[in-house]
Amino acid sequence: MRFPYSNFKNLLEGTSSASSVSVDTADDTEVVPPRKIKTGSAGASRTAGSSRTAGSSQAFGSHNAGAHRAGAALPKIILALLLSILSPITAAIPRDELEAIDAELHQPIAVHLINGRTIPGHSIDVSGNQIQVASSEGAGEIIHTFNVNEVRDFTIPGESYKTLAVEWIDSGESDNAMELLQLLYLQRVKIIPLLPAAESHFFIYYVDLILHSENPARAIAVSGILKPQISHPGALRALEDAVLDSYNTLQLYDEARPLTQAWLATRNPHGDSALGYYTHSADLLRSEDFAGALDTALQPIVFSMPHPPNKLAHCYAAAISSALGLRDKDYALILYTEMLARSLTWPKTDPTFDAPFKQLNEHLKKINATKTTPADI
Repeated sequence: MRFPYSNFKNLLEGTSSASSVSVDTADDTEVVPPRKIKTGSAGASRTAGSSRTAGSSQAFGSHNAGAHRAGAALPKIILALLLSILSPITAAIPRDELEAIDAELHQPIAVHLINGRTIPGHSIDVSGNQIQVASSEGAGEIIHTFNVNEVRDFTIPGESYKTLAVEWIDSGESDNAMELLQLLYLQRVKIIPLLPAAESHFFIYYVDLILHSENPARAIAVSGILKPQISHPGALRALEDAVLDSYNTLQLYDEARPLTQAWLATRNPHGDSALGYYTHSADLLRSEDFAGALDTALQPIVFSMPHPPNKLAHCYAAAISSALGLRDKDYALILYTEMLARSLTWPKTDPTFDAPFKQLNEHLKKINATKTTPADI
């Protein structure tokens, strides 16, 4: 799955090293009046050294109460996996270049208030409708606390690195792109709920790379942060695909099952992805409902266009495995021949298909053996 670069051209073209990003205070899913929080507008509390007078707030925030409740209702597994976001990845970017990027991304984020005041923040926490911005002052810091509705926009250093990340993806430098996207994500993860939806749309690139990394579990955690801000239908579908694919890859089938049903309720068999048909047919296959699995897997196969949709090879594997389960080896061979003719290879990442593939190969060996005569030897 790759979310098209063209969808982000308006976002990426003409960006500077530090770009002003407006605050998104609209809720696309639920209209809820903002909670009234009694707080001193841009009030400050002084500390000495690096100590903080305010308690640490949650790493995730919300632009309104409705989205906050949605975040609080995230499955426990997402909250647990959130810790894995910070796990280190193998260094890919040359050290000198990485240090320069890291230094720029660690510059203060400028928080512009509606009253015209600008506060540079080296640390920002958001909890519900309350935002805390820590600004350095001498050997200590000042913590400004105010309501998110008082924020007009942010100026975030390193905005142009988004373009570089996409260029690396397009040129196949996935390791570099992964490392850069992680730095960009960690730079702004706490204020993502306050940023325009385009920010969350952009980080679907990051989710996609995580999904294909050695630690796909992180894709679930990152998706849980991004989804409340997603508004673009194509971006939302891409994110939902990433989450479903992550659960299925991790063999968390109980969690994947309701996501599969939701996927099937809004998609069709002639779309650009067959993911839900694959996960559903594989699930039926594991429960030995071979007829149901075959019927499900065949739907995208029958309706697919010349250009195979994503996960079509997995649907072929499910259909072939189901045919073998029904003891219809001839039909299984027909499907396998068709699969190879379409230049699709057997998916080896799903253990559901291991035993059927072994059975298929044994059957092929028997057929080849019977075709061998003494004259051929």
